[in-house]
Amino acid sequence: MKTIKFMLVVAFACIAFSTNSQAQMKKKSPYPNFSLSPVGGIAFPIGNFGDNFKSGPSFGLDISYRVNKEVGFYAKFGYNIFASKTVGLSDAKLIEATAGPRYFFTSRNLKSSIFLEAGLGAYNLKVDASPTTLETSETKFGVNAGIGAVLNLSKPIDLVFKVKYHNILTEGGSSSYIAPMLGLDFRFN
Repeated sequence: MKTIKFMLVVAFACIAFSTNSQAQMKKKSPYPNFSLSPVGGIAFPIGNFGDNFKSGPSFGLDISYRVNKEVGFYAKFGYNIFASKTVGLSDAKLIEATAGPRYFFTSRNLKSSIFLEAGLGAYNLKVDASPTTLETSETKFGVNAGIGAVLNLSKPIDLVFKVKYHNILTEGGSSSYIAPMLGLDFRFN
């Protein structure tokens, strides 16, 4: 009789330990999460914008909020420098503040993913004064779209790469540029 009672106590202890271990093994969902990404790259002006300016460095900060595995939102603050191609025209600085949705293509087996994003926002183009022209600064509405990839480096850090097309709506046409960017994505849960 003592053996049966001992076996029942051991069985109940094993079941309780197993249930407790399974409860502890459940992982906390990584979503939603917030991340900051300092990025840098080169901006290539195209079309009429490319006729007046050369390619130049591009810097920025992406702030993103990922709702779940597939859907997120971002805001980007960027600074671009374009050297002048035209005699008598000075260099230009372009400040962008854009936001929009981001959609991730993921796989169960991979922590890395590919994403598409689109956005809209304000673009401030400032052309420095030159011997023949005055300094000009104007803010215009613009849209952008791009594709990117996130490569997981560690639990809180990813490598992010993206290429975006920016179209600034101006009178009599538009000013466009393409900007490939590379940076580190720091996640906060």
